[in-house]
Amino acid sequence: MDAPFLFMSFSRILLCLDGEPHTETACACALDLARTHQAALDALYVVDPYLKKFTHEIYAANRDECRAHLDRSLAAEGEAALDRFCASAQEAGLNVGRLLQHGEPDAVIPQLATAGGYDLIVLGGKRFSGRYERWTSRDLPGRLDGKFAVPVLLCRV
Repeated sequence: MDAPFLFMSFSRILLCLDGEPHTETACACALDLARTHQAALDALYVVDPYLKKFTHEIYAANRDECRAHLDRSLAAEGEAALDRFCASAQEAGLNVGRLLQHGEPDAVIPQLATAGGYDLIVLGGKRFSGRYERWTSRDLPGRLDGKFAVPVLLCRV
């Protein structure tokens, strides 16, 4: 952990997770920081409607059923990711809050961070091997850059 975090004090930490392997480091860092600073920690999963845009191209009679199924599936993925993180937090002796929100992550996360009074945002990210990979990834940390008035800890692996 970098030295600046040792001299700062945090009371409310927001962990943004997506259930992907690249966020595991962010989860571990958030747990360590919450324990070290005796801070409240909330885990957030945002159900991103990005995939739903492709269902507009479905002209079948049961398009609405397909969209509803996709909504349920994405929410279930979020709940499962939150369940896994909360279980690991409980094993570490920490109680964490769980938040499941729907919307564009680059809009929802800054709004929630401000409304919740968080003083640190923790998120994970993938390393990119080239421009094409960055361009096709939708790079959430890049889209969030500059949208917070508080420190952001980005754990890229």
